[in-house]
Formats: sequence, C-alpha cells, structure tokens
Amino acid sequence: MNFDENPVRDRLIALFAEAAGPVSGEELSHVLGLSRTAIWKQIKALEQVGFAFAASPRVGYRAVTIPDELMAPLVEPHLPLTASLGRPLFWAAERASTNVTALEWAAQGLPHGSVVTAAVQTGGKGRRERAWVSPQGGMWFSVLVRQPCALHQAPDLTLLASLAVWRALAESGVSAEIKWPNDILVAGKKVCGILAQMRADGEWVDHAVIGIGINANFPAEQLPEEIRHRATTILSACGFALERPRVLAAILTELDRLYRGLATGEGFASVRREWLAHCQTIGRDVEVAIGNEIVRGKAVDVDDQGSLLVELADGNVRQLHSGEVLFSGSENLR
Repeated sequence: MNFDENPVRDRLIALFAEAAGPVSGEELSHVLGLSRTAIWKQIKALEQVGFAFAASPRVGYRAVTIPDELMAPLVEPHLPLTASLGRPLFWAAERASTNVTALEWAAQGLPHGSVVTAAVQTGGKGRRERAWVSPQGGMWFSVLVRQPCALHQAPDLTLLASLAVWRALAESGVSAEIKWPNDILVAGKKVCGILAQMRADGEWVDHAVIGIGINANFPAEQLPEEIRHRATTILSACGFALERPRVLAAILTELDRLYRGLATGEGFASVRREWLAHCQTIGRDVEVAIGNEIVRGKAVDVDDQGSLLVELADGNVRQLHSGEVLFSGSENLR
C-alpha cells in the first residue's frame, strides 16, 4: 500500500535542502535514476507548490525558495532518530480533511506513528462538526497511534496533545494558554484545536487519529468575520511566523514522550500540575455546554482523569468529563 507517497519528490526536496550550492542535472539524474526531462517535470511540479529554482547552463539547479510546508524531507531533519511519531509523513497540497484521510488509511494498514498533513484543508472539522477554516500557512495534520492506551484513558489523548502543542509553541516564543479540555489560546483567542477520533477493541483503544489544526502563518483577516472575536492566528497575535516544519517536529517529539507514558500507566495524572500551570480556565466563571445542557459555575480544578470540577451556585461541585467551555473571564468570546 503506497497511500500517497511520492519518494522521488521527497528525495529531490531533500537533495536541494541539503545542497550548499547548485546541483547539476547530471547528478540529479544519477541519484534519482530519472532522465533530464523527468527531472525538469519534477522541478516544475515543485514550483506549483511554492518552490523557486534558478537554473544555469552547465551549472545546474539551485533552490532559491524552499517553502516551510509540512513535508517529510523538511520535517525529518528536526525529529530525533528514536522518535516513533512522524515516520512516515504524507503531505498533499490539498485534502478535504487530514483526519478523514488518516482514518481511511488506518483501516488499510497505515502504520503506527504515521502523520498525514496538508497545505490546505477544504473540509476540516472541529468540535460539534463545525467547519474549521484551513487556509495556506496553517498547520493541518493528523497523527495515527495504534493501541495507545486502555479505553478508560482515552480522554488523556487530547489532554496530552494540548500539552505537547503548548510546549512546542513555548519553545518557539509563543505565549499561549490551554483552555479546558484541549484548545490553545494566544492573547485570549483560539489558535489551535485538537480532535481525536478513535476505534475501540474491547477495553482498549485499537487506534486513534489525533487531528491538530493551528492557525499559524496567515493573517487573522483570513478567518471568517463571525469568529474573529474569539479566534486569531499566531502571525497576527505574535507578529512573527513559525518555522512550521521545526514546530511540527517539536510537537511530535513532545507527543511521543507523553504517549510513551501511557503504556506504563503514566497518563495525564503524571503531568497534571504542569498542564494546570498553563490552563487559563481554572478560577474563572464558566459556562460549559454538554450536549443541550449548559452548566454554569466557577471552574475550581481539573482532576487526575482530566475532568473539570465546577462549583455551582449552590456550593456543590460537579465533575464534568467532557464539554465545551463557552465563556471565561480571560476570553473575548462574546
């Protein structure tokens, strides 16, 4: 099963990324086992997705622009050799949804640790089947993990993913916060959503696809006007762009470390204190949607299982295993 691998394209990108200067057509032909005409066609195809080349007679090709797309040869150099997530990585210029693709391929034998990415999503979905606008410049990817944990630990998957994203963004100089259960906020507005879709086998998660969407290197004006009061992009909020392949590698590296703990029983509880230190929800008045019900109160804690503890008006504390925080004091949601 080849899925949508393009080894020739990826090897060509790696050659240009590693080259200190021009690469001759003869060398490219020899290394890739292709004719000069085939090499020219591959280069033209790369130009269609943002690469730019300078060609000189008897000298060769030089990569003038290598876009920071989430392609395997651009992400791979930043991954630890021991990482179990991120290999293989499948990029496409456009997909309807990286989660849908990853789930379909999982049924066909896609291996553990595979990552599906796209430059643009045309049918991305968030919580409650809401459309997730996914233009060029964002980070749209899904990670497949096989038998990651017992079914009762399934909520840990997105909680740990939110911490992995937070760590990677912090490493890149982004000041972010976590909104329970797994959204990432910058300047009080959402920049990242995480959606897990899984298949169970008895008391175990057979496989799960963790979809992560980050509004990264595009202006907030590209978001729908009706959500700009509660969503933004890192470029607009922070004033700088992310090196997307490096950030993806950092997320996968952190996620790998956190998910390895699940196998030994060390799930969310083992990092709860760190997670809480970056959670803006605690201590604030909240409204939490659970289906058609709205729970109102003060968020007082998140327990070892990742449940939100909300103190109600009558003084009782309610444990919420899932839900969506609709309002909190630090967010401009209304």
